Amino acid sequence: MLKIFISVQICALMLNWGETVLFTTVVSFIFLLNKPISIEHSYMSFELDYFSWALILLSFWVITLAMMSSIANKNSNKKSKLYLFIMICMLMSLSLTFAVSSLASFYLLFETCLIPILMMILGWGYQPERTQAGVYLLFYTIFGSLPLLVVMLKFMSLSGSGYMFFTPTPLTGVVSAFCLFAAFLTKFPMYGVHLWLLKAHVEAPVAGSMVLAGVLLKLGGFGLIRVFPLLDSSYYVVKELIISVSVWGGVLISLNCLRYTDMKLLIASSSVVHMSTCVAALFIMTEWGVKGCLLMMLAHGVCSSGLFFLANTAYERTNSRSLLVSKGLLNLAPMMSLWWFLLLAANMAAPPTINLASELMLLTSLISWNPLSIPLLSLLALSSVIYSIYLFSMSQHGSFNKNKSALSCNSSLDYLNMSLHWAPLNMYILNMMFML
Repeated sequence: MLKIFISVQICALMLNWGETVLFTTVVSFIFLLNKPISIEHSYMSFELDYFSWALILLSFWVITLAMMSSIANKNSNKKSKLYLFIMICMLMSLSLTFAVSSLASFYLLFETCLIPILMMILGWGYQPERTQAGVYLLFYTIFGSLPLLVVMLKFMSLSGSGYMFFTPTPLTGVVSAFCLFAAFLTKFPMYGVHLWLLKAHVEAPVAGSMVLAGVLLKLGGFGLIRVFPLLDSSYYVVKELIISVSVWGGVLISLNCLRYTDMKLLIASSSVVHMSTCVAALFIMTEWGVKGCLLMMLAHGVCSSGLFFLANTAYERTNSRSLLVSKGLLNLAPMMSLWWFLLLAANMAAPPTINLASELMLLTSLISWNPLSIPLLSLLALSSVIYSIYLFSMSQHGSFNKNKSALSCNSSLDYLNMSLHWAPLNMYILNMMFML
């Protein structure tokens, strides 16, 4: 099966950009039709449960949209074949990471996913500071992953097997728990180890930001779901600390978003806010918390990818990401303002998006853990709404520079890209209503 998958990706690489996007879309729809029936009944070749299946489908979907957003980039870049090769390698490494059941293979592929995004930042970044962003990305993730390697080797030596679904001798001790959690909390990211994400988003090209926010962050949540069974109850001491830091950190970052004027920096910070509630709910380890975390990862993956694409369209038309310069976009491109409204409404968890369902599940699990968290969670939800309205009002309203009016054209490909971002956030809810 692995050889077939690699052969398919090589065939996709031999095609041009438009054919590759179409090919990846067809493969994702075929994968959608062959979902596992339940968590217990999984494919033995790739061992897909619903977590793996959903995140692999998200990888196909977001990377396909990232390829569509880069079609304009390839027309002016002689290294388009290398750019496409990096995207295909990223898709292949992400899909295999979500599918494998060996701890050694999982760690190897988990680290391999860093290489394509690092190459995209260093090779196609916008500013000279991309080197510093690449160093931050490399050192934060690598230093967080070294303890994970040590603990995984220890577990394989104790159990005699690297099979992640069979734990005859669970790991004990707070140190083992901390080493297992460090790499995944850095990738998620948790508050305190999130600075690499802000720098990487600001310097990455549009496809890099879309894939980084849409899929790569979800490696942290998926890894936590996989390594929880490897531990005994001794990690409960760490659990309380991580939940408290995540909730408080989410509140602080959401308030901090109100002072940003960089579009990409604000959207990247909102990703940290959403992932902070995911981290907290995941460590409670209730059914609603885990399923709400998966649903939030899917909703955030599509929504944040669309917001970064919209920020890039504004940058292409005004040559600036600053909200002080890119004002009055409603006068320049009214149709794109509609997509800004729809995606920011989803970002603030407005009905009928799956963002609302996931937030309700996460907040319910957190409140059931400790009712004293209600004021903090209320402030976090309120500030998320405030900075979403702030981003929309600052970018769409105001006086626009008349010298930029020649750049007001929007291609049908942009509208198609935004439609494919918005549809999964809402059609899933409508599908559930029809099933009832």
